[in-house]
Amino acid sequence: MKRLIPPTSLLTFALLALGLAVTPGQAQPTGRSGRDAAGSTITPAGNPSALIAAEIAFARAAQDRGQWAAFDAFAAEEAQLFVPQRTLAKPWLRKQANPAQAVKWQVQQAWISCDGTAGVTFGAYQGAGDANGWFSTVWQRQRKKGNYLWLLDQGDALSTPLPSVDWIEGKVADCPPHHHAQMPDESAQPPARKPAGGKSPPPPLPPLPGPVPAAQAVAGADTSDGRSDDGSLVWRTSVAADGARDTHVWLWKDGTMSEVLHRTAAAPNPAHGG
Repeated sequence: MKRLIPPTSLLTFALLALGLAVTPGQAQPTGRSGRDAAGSTITPAGNPSALIAAEIAFARAAQDRGQWAAFDAFAAEEAQLFVPQRTLAKPWLRKQANPAQAVKWQVQQAWISCDGTAGVTFGAYQGAGDANGWFSTVWQRQRKKGNYLWLLDQGDALSTPLPSVDWIEGKVADCPPHHHAQMPDESAQPPARKPAGGKSPPPPLPPLPGPVPAAQAVAGADTSDGRSDDGSLVWRTSVAADGARDTHVWLWKDGTMSEVLHRTAAAPNPAHGG
């Protein structure tokens, strides 16, 4: 499923979305996807507009409240940054002073799992002077309140800015053959007995999507995988000893895990201050 949102409507969209659910502590709509008791397909609960709204609120908070204060406010407790090695975000953020000029950014693409439990955004940023680059953020829907907080944030400088877009592209993963979040591995369950009525039991449910190709992992690097509850969105981040990074995002589409984002970041250059 693909949705397109024109940037010219973002202010109106953001105001409406913010009234619903994008700031920390407010609730997002929740739901389940997969098949109901009768076997009928349920509409995906993933909503890329919610991720776009969260990014808009996050970016605005950086201007209103200060860059690192906003990062802290929108971060999940287990959120991570690369500085340049993988670092737990909140303890690091709370030691940072807000820069005089906060970075600005604009989301260009969003991908979300079928069940809406996780999503990824991608876009352009502008820093002090003529600095610019790309960013990518993993978002996680919070179980208690249903709001989205960021789980993994990163980016890298670019010599040429990303081209602007006429439409923000949002994609929802296909629903897996079944969606039972946090269900046990059914392959380990004993076979079902034939009921007394003589009818054969239904076939076992297929496994959740994935895994993603193991060959994509970077040898010798600190590599970590994450996935939505239903497995329809998967991400992998690797950081080498020198701080160089490699990021992949896969989405469950047409019966396979399709790569939708791949970005690399060079090792920081100490001569350039980072």
